[in-house]
Amino acid sequence: MLKLSNVSVAYKDKVVLNNFDLTANQGEIIGVAAPNGTGKTTLFNVMANFIKPNSGSVMFNGKYAYRNEQEELLIRKRLTTFPEQSDLFEELSGVDHLNLYANMWKGTSKHVPEIIEKLRMGNYVKKKVRTYSLGMRQRLCFAMMAAADTPIMLMDEVMNGLDTSNVALISECLIEMKQNQKLIFVASHLLENLDLYADRVIFLKHGKIVHEQLFTQENEAYLKVEMNHQQFEKLKEEFALPTDHIFIAGYLLCIPLKGMTMAEQTKWIERMLDFNEKVLAVGPLGTVEYYEKYYSDME
Repeated sequence: MLKLSNVSVAYKDKVVLNNFDLTANQGEIIGVAAPNGTGKTTLFNVMANFIKPNSGSVMFNGKYAYRNEQEELLIRKRLTTFPEQSDLFEELSGVDHLNLYANMWKGTSKHVPEIIEKLRMGNYVKKKVRTYSLGMRQRLCFAMMAAADTPIMLMDEVMNGLDTSNVALISECLIEMKQNQKLIFVASHLLENLDLYADRVIFLKHGKIVHEQLFTQENEAYLKVEMNHQQFEKLKEEFALPTDHIFIAGYLLCIPLKGMTMAEQTKWIERMLDFNEKVLAVGPLGTVEYYEKYYSDME
């Protein structure tokens, strides 16, 4: 278990994390969706002890972390951060990198061939990294995390530079890691992809979590229809919208269906079809929609 309590980080007059609280458990994937500058990198750096918070605490398995050098070393064996492509050694091969991470964290490299096969790297993994494409380098960085095989993994933009097939492959591997009781944080701009494997997604703003989207329970259904501001204002003049409706980023009206009878739901669908000829959608709000709700004014 990893727990952050009242963590605050400020750079001069800018507060990046503000009394931040979070509890995460093994066997869980937590997505982090937020624009640059809202604290994602700082949050990861606090967890990994690259940054000391101005106040607050970090706990691993119920014990306060990073109080002394010996304790820090023990935690380092339990936590890895996603390597930067610039950190790769150009004259070493991919398999050299995998063996390095495997031996540093796990103490053995016996599992490396299995990782190479699973990530379909066999045709290039023995070549020097300087010959790799962007996607090959990114897959290698992920494979290095798999080779380390630590209980806690912090992955920033793990899908960057990957094509559709490799995004699907990495997503499958993440789900398998979760099933093996890894605690994984994934910060990504591929928001729709987060919905496929994350147990929850947190949205950061003003140094705190402004929304937590859970995928491990039934989510509320909405009637969703695209419209502009003028259409939205006209609609409000004609009908009394439910008080908890959401108008996202000036283009998407979401009407909650919870608590409505089937007849009432049908009536709202008919109204929207009459009002707007575009195709309607019914379902829970996804990460993309929440992202636009909270950050459209920051883009």
